Amino acid sequence: MNSGKSLMLLSQAHSLEDQGVPVLCMKPSADTRDGEGVIRSRMGIEKECVMIEDDLNILEYIEDYFVNLTLHAMEPPKWIIVDESQFLTEIQVEQLSLLADKHGLSVVCYGLRTDFTGKLFPGSKRLMELADCIEEIKMSCSCGRKATMNARFDEDGNIITDGETIAIGGNGMYRALCRKCYDTLVLKVK
Repeated sequence: MNSGKSLMLLSQAHSLEDQGVPVLCMKPSADTRDGEGVIRSRMGIEKECVMIEDDLNILEYIEDYFVNLTLHAMEPPKWIIVDESQFLTEIQVEQLSLLADKHGLSVVCYGLRTDFTGKLFPGSKRLMELADCIEEIKMSCSCGRKATMNARFDEDGNIITDGETIAIGGNGMYRALCRKCYDTLVLKVK
């Protein structure tokens, strides 16, 4: 979407680590754009991360991770930062919530609210229900209005209104639009 989500995540992780605060970055395996085990912004900044498979129990993984770090006299992370959180399962979002409540961890998730049809991603829906705080990254449509839609386009520049929910793509595949411009393009297709 080119909104700077990953850049903000990487900046936050860097700032925390610069202050000596241990951070663990994670991302769902559905996000294959930057390769496995890395979060990368379009500006070229990157950081290693743990990949979250659909069947990964995040709560158990982190608790085991803490035990392993303690055995090696290493400090466990105080922050868990997740990129592309819209691809998490609802159960994984609940597990992140339990990590925050049970272990006092700060958990921050970066992701999209809705898919290219304007419907909530299941992971985003559960995040909206459980999050203590939600901060929106404001984007503008080319018309100047607030962008709220993640429009998907084909290689010829035509808006796509149906298909698989998840389609990992490059800069030209998605565009942030206001609802009015989105609806105008969708009506031309129908």
